[in-house]
Amino acid sequence: MTYLGFHLAFNLPLLVVLFFVSGRGIWPQEMVLVMLGILGIVMAFTSPWDNYAVAKGIWDFPRERVWFRVGKLPIEEYAFFIIQSLEVMWLSWAFLRWVEPPAGAPPARWIGDPQVIRHIAILLIFWIAVGIALKEWPRRDPRIHYAWHLFYWFLPVVGIQWIVGGALLKMCWLQVLVPTLVIGTYLCVADWIAIGKGIWFFDEDQITGWKIRGVMPWEEAAFFYITSLLVAQTFLILLPAGLR
Repeated sequence: MTYLGFHLAFNLPLLVVLFFVSGRGIWPQEMVLVMLGILGIVMAFTSPWDNYAVAKGIWDFPRERVWFRVGKLPIEEYAFFIIQSLEVMWLSWAFLRWVEPPAGAPPARWIGDPQVIRHIAILLIFWIAVGIALKEWPRRDPRIHYAWHLFYWFLPVVGIQWIVGGALLKMCWLQVLVPTLVIGTYLCVADWIAIGKGIWFFDEDQITGWKIRGVMPWEEAAFFYITSLLVAQTFLILLPAGLR
């Protein structure tokens, strides 16, 4: 199976189902703009992260399983960023119609609010300090490369989301949790199959070694849940209050 075949077998059917479940494309203009904005953010934020990982050999893709590459990544990998984001957002939109958030859910705080800026600045200073203090750790113990690369890059974004929209996310936890778990779990199962078929592989020296059913590194599962969480939270934060 090629990477394109993987998308056709696993992601296309789910996309079609979610497209119809979420309203067959008959969405409010504001919701479409939010989706487009999130897709742009995902591509800009995730592409350098993934390119760096492949350059360092944390994971890679056999040449015969991909079409062509842009930078270090196959074009199918860039497509995955969009596909996963759409899956999360379409399920989130459908779930908001099925289970309404609690009444009176507060809006997200304006990112230009002085208190928000102060909290984000503290978080970023802490993030930089941790990076400087622990920069030699992955070199001393290469087995934590994937985990370090994942959590150091993505967790600060989760923190910023909670600084901006913590009250909203707390009240609407179910509307965040369900899309995160459903899409994250589905992608874990699909990924487990894909690894077994050799569509992508990992450097055994750069993962901790604990694998789910002896095939998928736990770090890979963490990736799917964290990225699904980020998209679900961003969608809820940016969605106008009248559409929640």
